[in-house]
Amino acid sequence: MLVRVQRSTVDVLESIAVGSVAVTALALAQAGVELTFAQWRVLVVISDAADGATVGEIATRTGSAHSPASRLVARMRRHGLVATEQDTHDRRATRVRMTDHGRDVRERVVGRRRALLEEAVGANPLPPTVAQRLDALAGLLRGFE
Repeated sequence: MLVRVQRSTVDVLESIAVGSVAVTALALAQAGVELTFAQWRVLVVISDAADGATVGEIATRTGSAHSPASRLVARMRRHGLVATEQDTHDRRATRVRMTDHGRDVRERVVGRRRALLEEAVGANPLPPTVAQRLDALAGLLRGFE
């Protein structure tokens, strides 16, 4: 006799988080771009605001120290994904913005990821109440982006 144990909300969220990272990694591989997961995170961070983000903000939001974040941004700049300039409000800070090439790469990865998610859901859309709860949860998690 199979006994089904109800999983806790945290267990379910952990499974979703692991699956989300896996889908993003697969999308990065299938989008035909040379982009590490760390570089992807930088593109996500700087795409949130029209004026980009400082290297310090990138470091904080990606859980990195300033020096490694700065080196990562420099590599991305050499690959044409981002542009950097001195911050107009704080001359000590470097502001990072996405280039057109960076935006194109981000759109390709997001497009591929969405296609993978659509394949996974297939003909089994979520009931409206589940979708609404997931939407509320997504709102709570946006602070971690």
